[in-house]
This record gives sequence, C-alpha cells and structure tokens, in this order.
Amino acid sequence: MNHSLNIFWEVDMRKSVVPRNKHFTFLVLPDGARPVLRFRVHTFILAMLPVIIVLLIAIASTLYLLHDRARGQLDQLHSKLTSTNEAYTSQLAKKEGTIKQLQNELAELAQQAESVELRVEELNKLESDVKSLVGLPKETAAAESDDTGVGGEFVAVQDADIVDLAHDTGMIFSSLGDEISDLRDRLDSTKEQAQKRLQTLRVTPTYWPTQSQRITSFFGVRMDPFSGEAGVHKGIDIAGHRGDSVYAAADGQISDTGTMSERGNYVTITHAMGLTTRYFHLSKILAHTGDRVQQGDIIGEIGSTGRSTGPHLHFEVVKHGVSVDPRPYLKMAIKGSSANVQVEKGQD
Repeated sequence: MNHSLNIFWEVDMRKSVVPRNKHFTFLVLPDGARPVLRFRVHTFILAMLPVIIVLLIAIASTLYLLHDRARGQLDQLHSKLTSTNEAYTSQLAKKEGTIKQLQNELAELAQQAESVELRVEELNKLESDVKSLVGLPKETAAAESDDTGVGGEFVAVQDADIVDLAHDTGMIFSSLGDEISDLRDRLDSTKEQAQKRLQTLRVTPTYWPTQSQRITSFFGVRMDPFSGEAGVHKGIDIAGHRGDSVYAAADGQISDTGTMSERGNYVTITHAMGLTTRYFHLSKILAHTGDRVQQGDIIGEIGSTGRSTGPHLHFEVVKHGVSVDPRPYLKMAIKGSSANVQVEKGQD
C-alpha cells in the first residue's frame, strides 16, 4: 500500500510540469493481484475542488446557523405559547368564576324581583285596607301567599335556564315599573280621597260616643218603659257605668247645655251639613256653650239624670231638624265596629 502511494506521488510530481488544461491520471495500486485503478481528473476540477469544499463548508455553516436560529425561535415560541396558554387558562378560570358569580347574582335578583312583587301586593292590600277603613270602594284583594318555607332537590343550572331566568326577570322588572308607577298614582288618589273621607267622617257623627257599644234601646217606635204604651224613641240608648266618659261624635260647636226634667243633664252639638247630636241623662257636663270640640273630645259623663231607669246615654242625631236613626252613621265609625254592637233592652 505504501508502495502504491509512492508511485502516486511520483506520478503527481511528474505531472506537475505538464501544461495547464490537461488531465491528471491517478493510479491506485492495490496489494496482491488486484487490477490497478486509474482515475483521470481534469485540472479545472482540481482547481475548483477547494472552492467547492469552501462552499460546502459555508453552506453547512449557514444551515447550522439557520437551524440553530430556528431552534431558538422555536424555543421562544414554545415558551411564549406556554405562557400565553397559562394566561388564557387563568383568564378562563376567572371568567368561569365571574360567570358563576353573575349567575348567582342573577338568581338573587330574580328572588328580589319576586320579593318586590310581594311588597307591591302588600301595598295593594294596604291600599284596600285604607279604603275599607275610611269607607271607600275597594278592589278585590289578591290571595295572600304564605312564603314561610322553601325546599326541593338541587339541580345544577344550565345555560338555557340562565337565559330564561334573565328574560323572565327582565319582564318582571319591566312590569313592576309600570305597576309601581300605577300604584303610586293610585296611592296619591287614595290618599286624597282618604283625606277627604276622613274630613267628612270627622264632621259626621261616626265616632261612638261611649266606650260601650251595648245598645239597650233602638230608634223608632217602642214600648215606653214608664207608661207601658207605644211611643216614638228619637235616639238610641247605650248602656254604661256611671262616670264613664261621653265623647263628641263629630267636630262641631256646643250649641246648648243644661238640665231638663226628661233629658236630665244634656249637651247639644251642631255639626256641618245640617247635622246635630244630642247627649242626655249625663251625670256631669264637661263642656260649655260656644265651645269648639273635635271628634272624640270628652263632653260629659254617663249618668241617670232625668227620665231614666239606670245609667246609660241617650244619643240622638238630628238632620235638618228631623231626628234620624244614629246607627247608619255609627256603622261608619273608624273607632269601633257595628259588628261588636250588643243589644240589651230595658233602658230609656
């Protein structure tokens, strides 16, 4: 093998003096009986071989640098993608938490809407009660609801449920706005009517003149307890105890006080709209002629003076000079109720 190489270099040295643009012949002399290998290479290829090697090295270096750069960019993109993915995961978790919170708040809002509906119903009932109290016509009251207990199986909420709930809640609040506006107008009107009604009731003998509401003798024809004959009773007799307070049935002015054989100690009050009330058989007179009195003021005490069989109040209502039954007026009473009136005969 070394011999063959020596020959190669000898040939190379001999060929070095050959003019350019010729060929070089390379001999490979293997050991043994193998044939000689001959290679002819043009001088241009030999001259370009270093350039080719340099180009290959440059290309390899460039490819390596590009690969290294691409790998670095890939690592940066991977790192950035990982960071972005973590950020998105965190934001998604926060958004899911926010959505859950909004769902809970929407559920609470829906409950509040139902609560407001109940309060509006209560206000409607209150308006009806106020009208009933002062004797105004009232609308039919809605059935009262009993919301003392809750329960049921827990079922996880779905998106469709939330959408329906939001829609229903929006509809409730929208209708509540109109209902509350209408209720406000009706309450203003009811307040004005109630004030007028109360003013009318104050000047009308609607206030029970005694604490007792036990009627012992009615208005109209009756058997006189003294003569035993039929006679006209121009008022009602209300039983009581001697010394019990007697109240003015309405706002007005004391027009007369005094003592008469049949009336005993008495007080007469003049009211608006041509009405007059009379209070007989008093044990004491606590008002004076000319005094202005308000409904409910004490004007005397129950007694049995005059033509009387025992302690009671004889109460009369006179309209335009004619005695009328006091009971229709007293049935409108704010304090007391005709349902509590007890009847017992025997007093005058």
